[in-house]
Amino acid sequence: MSYINEALKKAQEQKDSGSSKYPVVPESLNDHGRLFMGKVLIYSVPAVILIFLIFLGYRWFNSSNEEVKITASAIDEGQELENSNTIDRKDLFEKAIGLYNGGRIKDAKKIYEAVVALDPGHIEALNNLGIIYIHERDFDTAKETLEKAVRLKPSSVEAYYNLACLYAIKGEIDQGFRYLEKAISLDENVTQWAADDSDLGNLKTSDKFRRLVAR
Repeated sequence: MSYINEALKKAQEQKDSGSSKYPVVPESLNDHGRLFMGKVLIYSVPAVILIFLIFLGYRWFNSSNEEVKITASAIDEGQELENSNTIDRKDLFEKAIGLYNGGRIKDAKKIYEAVVALDPGHIEALNNLGIIYIHERDFDTAKETLEKAVRLKPSSVEAYYNLACLYAIKGEIDQGFRYLEKAISLDENVTQWAADDSDLGNLKTSDKFRRLVAR
């Protein structure tokens, strides 16, 4: 009995002194650690996902705009433009039309050429360039440009009609009628264009022209 009492006494003394072979972290501290780690995970995972999405969006935006944008500094229209400005194909094309209608043919030509450089299959720009080349009497370039337009778009009435004008001006009557007939076959309204077009003057002396336009 005295032995048991002695053992109990020693045990009580160790308990009172707070000594222990294995110190135990209080449960409240464990809970705090787990709460902290949980918060780190909660906030860090969405942040990583957000950064990844921003990166993907940046890559997509750059790649999608490379094909449809051109720096304004690449277009010389007789005035200084900011290097940082960008203009898409539609804006360029509309600007060229405005310049052409305003009598600034050379400036319009440069912008049409910029549009074609950006988009080699831009039928309207090719057609309008062909008209400018004809009036500059650069017939070889006009022919090449307009023939490219009809290859890319066989239903391009305007390109066929302008080829007729090109060959009429050059005095190549048969070729002129060939393309004029093709244009009329695609759109009968072409006869109205032809009736008042001085570029077709070399065709108008022929009875064939009168028959085509009269029908």
